[in-house]
Amino acid sequence: MAMKSFRDRNRVTVGLVSAGTLIALVVSVYLVGTRGLLQDRYTVSGVFAATGNLRSGDEVRVAGVRVGEVTSVEPDHRRGHVVVRWKVDGEVDLGPATRAEIKVANVLGGRYLRLSGPVAEPHLADMPEDERRIPLERTGVPTTINTVLDDSARTVSKLDTGAINKIVAELNGIGDEDRGRLGRALSNLAKLADTVNESEPQIKELLDNGDRVLKLARAKDAELSRLLTNVQIMLDELRKRRAELAAFLGSGNRTVETLTRVIDRQQEKLLSLLADLRGTLGTLRPATGDFNTLLAWAGPTLSGLSGSGGKGPWLEVLATGLGPLSPQDLAGLAELAPKEARR
Repeated sequence: MAMKSFRDRNRVTVGLVSAGTLIALVVSVYLVGTRGLLQDRYTVSGVFAATGNLRSGDEVRVAGVRVGEVTSVEPDHRRGHVVVRWKVDGEVDLGPATRAEIKVANVLGGRYLRLSGPVAEPHLADMPEDERRIPLERTGVPTTINTVLDDSARTVSKLDTGAINKIVAELNGIGDEDRGRLGRALSNLAKLADTVNESEPQIKELLDNGDRVLKLARAKDAELSRLLTNVQIMLDELRKRRAELAAFLGSGNRTVETLTRVIDRQQEKLLSLLADLRGTLGTLRPATGDFNTLLAWAGPTLSGLSGSGGKGPWLEVLATGLGPLSPQDLAGLAELAPKEARR
């Protein structure tokens, strides 16, 4: 069966069907391209100090690459902030410390949202939607010419014109030589400002270290309080035992005084005894060798007395260690013996 041409069909029906198809196609393209329909995206929000002329539909970029778009910019009148929501492609991972800054896209004033920061777990895509909010401390808005002019106007309005006129008058009265000195002073001041600006990281580190010291002092405050309490308890106990300590220390002082008096009284006698002992030792020192020899011979000789005995009027004594005896010594001993013993 041959198909009818469009000319043979009802033109109204063909027009309605064609218009409906075109409308459906346009809506589909809009929903897919603009609203992210059928795309794997997740929503992130942030708190900003101002809108920064950011609008719904502006791009969201990471490292210069488009990864999503802004969906809403709503003011929070109660807190005085602006809440911006945007969608990010599902394959883009963002860390919990992500920063969001509104940047100028072109000279015509276009804006885009720039995301940056370390990519660490847990990723924002894995967190609940109410926790995917970047706080005010990690957001930023661009500085425009209007903002600079407004700030400058407010600053100028606060200046003291009378003081400025006085300074200008004083400067006009400065001589040429003083002007040179003033110029050098201002140059040195500018160098000092540059040095301070270059040393800003070190100054910031110093302030951070000071904050850590203060935190440590606060942490140790409880321990210091307990220590002071224990010291106070010890002092109170010493105060209660004051009488006992005084009596104890007084007894010790009396003992020392008594020993001192005894030593003072007997000092002369002790010195005399030491002097006599020194003289005795001095006298014996030349004959020390002979005295040692005598003692060496006397020991073995007198050891025989332990076995002495007798019968009748006689006493038998055994003497050993008399040393070498000559015939003359034996003859002398024989003459000393009784006649009855010579037989």
